[in-house]
Amino acid sequence: MAGFGREGKALLPMRYVANLFKDQTIAQLQNNLMTQRIWPYEVYPGYHVDNERRRLEGGWYSTGEGSKSFEGEVISAGEDGIVTLAFRYNDYLQYVDIGVGAGRKADDVDRAKKARFNRRYIGAWKPASGQSHRPAIAMEFRHLTTRLENYVQDFYCKETEFQILESFEGLTINI
Repeated sequence: MAGFGREGKALLPMRYVANLFKDQTIAQLQNNLMTQRIWPYEVYPGYHVDNERRRLEGGWYSTGEGSKSFEGEVISAGEDGIVTLAFRYNDYLQYVDIGVGAGRKADDVDRAKKARFNRRYIGAWKPASGQSHRPAIAMEFRHLTTRLENYVQDFYCKETEFQILESFEGLTINI
């Protein structure tokens, strides 16, 4: 079989593959922030000027800390194809991801189109008309689960389902 060593095992150890996928996911999250124009990438022309004005006036302003907050860790990756990864990022980014904030509710945001990693979801930033959806995070984690499922199926001949579990720092989930 292609991709297997003499003993019927994948050529690359699962821990190596899990680390590679984790690193690629974090890199793609950064690319997604740029594609969807999530600060520190300019949200709309002139945003950096508006943002600086808000900062100087003592109002809310974008800091860019969210984009620096992504971290990942391989908790376990066995040769049985079972993998546990942990990702951390500033929790407010989940709201940015679905386009809510500043009085906008999820029902007010246009999320009817399919999101793509290489194309901005909205043409122009118009929150008042529901044009504020910027999918960058959840879709990438869904992509990671598909990659892991396909890898395990191809190299371990097992059909496995990976799931995304949301948690808070310090909270243990026993399954």
